[in-house]
Amino acid sequence: MHIYVYRQALDLNVKWPNDIYVNGEIKIGGLIVNSIIEADSAICNIGLGVNLSNSIPTTCINDLIKEYNKKHSGNLKELSYEKTLAIIFNEIESILNRIQDGDINHLYELYYACWLHTDTSVKVLSQNGQEKNGKILGIDEYGFLKIRLDNNTIESVQPDGNSFDMLRGLIIPKAN
Repeated sequence: MHIYVYRQALDLNVKWPNDIYVNGEIKIGGLIVNSIIEADSAICNIGLGVNLSNSIPTTCINDLIKEYNKKHSGNLKELSYEKTLAIIFNEIESILNRIQDGDINHLYELYYACWLHTDTSVKVLSQNGQEKNGKILGIDEYGFLKIRLDNNTIESVQPDGNSFDMLRGLIIPKAN
């Protein structure tokens, strides 16, 4: 089974920069990437956490599959840990092959197909408490959130040092 069938059927999406949400409301996972770049080489360590089979405290992938099958008379198979890892690693390999062939845009297309934020109105609070209103455009070449402010300027907001409260449409500096 292809990963996109599950993503679409279960309404799994990405909250910037790295959280996985169900129906845009419930966090079900996330990832972290640490990179080391030297000369022409990059080493990326990827950590991924997904609630696959624990119904408590919110929900899990396999519960969502059961609900989907019941509601749509579907036949999506529940996922074992082994099957989930195989799906993820096969997808990573496919993406890396496309990138190595020069198709970095494929990664952006996948990210935007999954993410929750295009044209979302937000309020950005600065360290000194100044408020700026705008709309989310996407991400820039560094993965920062690109926002068109009401004064028509474009500003990038980095994930380190900021927190995005999606339900309130608020980007605020993280407390030290």
